[in-house]
Amino acid sequence: MEWQETAKALGGSAVLGKDVVSGVAFARKVEQGLPRSAIVRLKRFTHFSDAELAEVIPRRTLTSMRGVKKLSTEQSDRVARTAGIAALAQRVFGDPEVAREWLLAPNPALNHEIPLRLLRTGSGGKVVEDVLLRIDHGVYE
Repeated sequence: MEWQETAKALGGSAVLGKDVVSGVAFARKVEQGLPRSAIVRLKRFTHFSDAELAEVIPRRTLTSMRGVKKLSTEQSDRVARTAGIAALAQRVFGDPEVAREWLLAPNPALNHEIPLRLLRTGSGGKVVEDVLLRIDHGVYE
């Protein structure tokens, strides 16, 4: 996953600020807490419903944080992980809808797990990323 793709999926400098100019700066931004508007941008980018995103990001984070301006580090990490994997899937498949469908369907390469559900943890995200990179390199179809 390229940090630039992830940042773009979350709204780029308009949402993250002009100081996010490197992978380290992006990681620090996630650690400090992404702005709540990053969730809105993630929804636009992925076309996931609240119910679908709730597989990764707690529903209360998606729906009941009206007065909150910044997400927690954990919430930000899940949002960034989901954006990064969605961006990678879109790049690998060349079509946002195909990427979305792949992320929502049980996958034999993942023991028939749904890729989106595995994004709850960094370890699960790495497994999904590895499968996407294998597809990109022609190992899986």
